Amino acid sequence: MKKRLIALMLALLAVFSVQFSSFAEYETSIPLSAVGNSTNLIYIKKPRSLSGSTSDKTYTISATGVQNTKVRVYRLTSGENCELIKAEKQIGASGLFSTVVDLPDSNNTFVIYAENGTSNQVVKIQISKVKQSTVDKLRSVTVNVLNFLK
Repeated sequence: MKKRLIALMLALLAVFSVQFSSFAEYETSIPLSAVGNSTNLIYIKKPRSLSGSTSDKTYTISATGVQNTKVRVYRLTSGENCELIKAEKQIGASGLFSTVVDLPDSNNTFVIYAENGTSNQVVKIQISKVKQSTVDKLRSVTVNVLNFLK
């Protein structure tokens, strides 16, 4: 009985140490020039063209991906260095992923890093924050198609 209890405790220790070591290994920064070895782990749905704009202070990045893929989000901070801003999330059975990012600057560059086993994918996204006054001016513009036909 005592041997079984010790074996069970050692097995639990081994399982937990493997899980914690994988969390300790992930990077807190990544170069903007990073590239992956795969292109099919995650598919960015918003923004559609890997760039977007908004007048809001935040932006929701959404994607679909392979189940059990781990995703991290980085923001370009200076030069070519991107800092981790969203801790690792794992894509579940639904295949859906989304995260809200803050937009502190007028031009914001994000790197989405997806990893599943030995495969990894890097996707770069550009989000521009425009002033509300610019949005209001654009809404007031009227285009008359007849002027273009002359």
